Amino acid sequence: MAAMVNMTNLLNGKDSRWLQLEVCREYQRNKCSRPDTECKFAHPPANVEVQNGRVTACYDSIKVGSRTDNFRFSG
Repeated sequence: MAAMVNMTNLLNGKDSRWLQLEVCREYQRNKCSRPDTECKFAHPPANVEVQNGRVTACYDSIKVGSRTDNFRFSG
C-alpha cells in the first residue's frame, strides 16, 4: 500500500529535475573564459543557490528562450 501512495505522490507532484542545469566548474572557480552565451554550463549569479553542482532554471527562460539566451534561475 505504501508503494501505491508514493507512486500517486510522484504522479500528482511536479518534478522539476528536468529544469536543473549543471553549473560550470571553471565559473565557480572564477576561471571560465567563455561568455555565458557560449558556455554549455550554467553561470548563475552569486545570489542563486547551487545544490550538488546544479541550479534550477526558470521554466519560462527555457520555454521562451533559446540556448544562447541568458537563463534566469530560481533561487
